[in-house]
Amino acid sequence: MLSNITRTRLASATTAAVRMHAQPVRHLNLHEYQSKELLAAAGVTTQRFKVAKTPAEAKDIAQWLKSNSVHEFVIKAQIHAGGRGKGTFSSGFKGGVQLTKDPNVVGDLASKMIGYNLVTKQTPPAGVPVNKLMVAEALDIASEKYFAIVLDRESQGPVLVASPQGGVDIEEVAAKTPELIFKEPVKIAVGVTSEQALRLAKNLGFTGAKATSAADQIRRLYDLFIKNDASQVEINPMGETPDGRVVCFDAKVNIDDNAEFRQKTLFEQRDTTEDDPREVEATKAGLNYVGMEGNIGCLVNGAGLAMATMDIIKLFGGQPANFLDVGGSVKEAQVAQAFKIITSDPQVKALLVNIFGGIVNCATIANGIVAACKTTNLSLPLVVRLEGTNVDNAKKILKESGLPIITAENLNDAAQKAVAALKK
Repeated sequence: MLSNITRTRLASATTAAVRMHAQPVRHLNLHEYQSKELLAAAGVTTQRFKVAKTPAEAKDIAQWLKSNSVHEFVIKAQIHAGGRGKGTFSSGFKGGVQLTKDPNVVGDLASKMIGYNLVTKQTPPAGVPVNKLMVAEALDIASEKYFAIVLDRESQGPVLVASPQGGVDIEEVAAKTPELIFKEPVKIAVGVTSEQALRLAKNLGFTGAKATSAADQIRRLYDLFIKNDASQVEINPMGETPDGRVVCFDAKVNIDDNAEFRQKTLFEQRDTTEDDPREVEATKAGLNYVGMEGNIGCLVNGAGLAMATMDIIKLFGGQPANFLDVGGSVKEAQVAQAFKIITSDPQVKALLVNIFGGIVNCATIANGIVAACKTTNLSLPLVVRLEGTNVDNAKKILKESGLPIITAENLNDAAQKAVAALKK
């Protein structure tokens, strides 16, 4: 899977890496089997496969493949993380990707994978649950290549990224041998030209008819990228079989969240079982939330102000527990939901509300704070700094609430009071 750091390196994005962990993810993350379904619909060559939710289903799929002249099977855990093949299950079983030639063994392997957490270098320490497996035909690979389409700020459009060193950690390739990374910026109004596709195919090491086939696959992948409003299409590996076929063996497709109104069928397939439940609830409420590791919960409007708030908390010796941006059109009910989400984190020992009312009405926030304190029976120290639209009325609402709210005059004052509240 192409990580955010790799995407930044390969596509020349300019976002500071030290702040990337606090930015809400803005894409629909598809499983491999969902990505491959898109590939197949676009005419891209992949292995035959089906998805199993139980060991019995996995065994039946293997029998179906065998009846279609498949002699070896690959069983792949479906999670939103890379490094599955080297991962370890919570049961102690090793490897989220397994190979066998015996269809009866497929069911046994599935029983050691489904229902357990898989830990890889890209998952949390406890791993993530495996609820589905992809059972596919296993093909011999004569050579492995890497191919991806990502959005590039520098060229202000999509860029094709490829390397003849596929099937491995592409971050290491980019860091150690950058000369093996080839890029082709694409003009949106034109699309991928035949010349671009063929040039990239040859840079990947394909020759003759295989280069023509690979170029065709590249153009089909780009069409998929545009048609589905993708933010990333990654194929690792794009491989060549001993009989000369070009096959996309592993696929990762992400869809831009802003395209949900156009891609409703895809977004109905969203799997949130691996996501932080707080982030799921925040998304439902129209909030942007990212959990962190500190003990001061933050409720702020605007991503820039949220980042500044977290920075100043750290400046005065505190640690932010979250990034939560309520946006400019927040309603009272959303404020209450934001409080509920923040306080569901047992690490949170104090709350800091920092609102600059430009579009948002400070009185709306104040009413939401009062309602949230009462409905959640808030017992944690609460520091509130409000400034901007209708701020005087907002301060009056807080004062007349009778609640033990600590008010602050500016951001410095608010951060200092929040940190000091931890010591009481």
